[in-house]
Amino acid sequence: IGSIIQGGAQNATIWGSGLKCGVDDIGFIFKHTRKLDVRLVRGPRTREALIQSGFVCPEKYGDPAMLMPLIYQPIVKKDKDYLVILHHESKLKYDNSITPLSDNYKSFIDEIVSSKFVISSSLHGIILAEAYGVPAVLLNDDAVKNKFKYEDYYFSTGRYQLPYVNSVEDALNIKRPQLPDLTLMQKNIVSTFPYDLWQMREKGEHNDKCDNANL
Repeated sequence: IGSIIQGGAQNATIWGSGLKCGVDDIGFIFKHTRKLDVRLVRGPRTREALIQSGFVCPEKYGDPAMLMPLIYQPIVKKDKDYLVILHHESKLKYDNSITPLSDNYKSFIDEIVSSKFVISSSLHGIILAEAYGVPAVLLNDDAVKNKFKYEDYYFSTGRYQLPYVNSVEDALNIKRPQLPDLTLMQKNIVSTFPYDLWQMREKGEHNDKCDNANL
């Protein structure tokens, strides 16, 4: 999960991850040595870059973090008017802020759903907030190097005007963004899960599409 497709040289099955900055992410070795069995990508910008680089990529979108409401039912307090979620590389400090650098995902999600509004430079802060029905907006802070991955997610939900703010103060003065309907995407994510990899492993079969010995 995340912008990790470019992060290895091994063959792989792709389910819901994405690229960081498009075709520029895909180097010569990547294109000429890897076999990718793509089932689902985060969004259309990742799909376009993979197709331009010669990979087959179905028009199926979704980030697996959208499934968290099917897995964990959080403790809801609604005791915060807003919450700031900082990208793990951000050096800024804000009141009412947390980072994804946590070994307790339940507590992290509890914080999100106990807030009425999320202001986040972390993409998964936005995705989790929206998946749990909390309005969110992108905070364009020091850790947002480019907007490719954010556009990838927003475009996947049919939103082509990227909503973002340059400060927490600006965020508190805007109309809170409307939540997308993620129902179809959640179904896409579940239906494209590569169950066959585990079925073949149990049968001792080889996957002709992709060498998944390392999966």
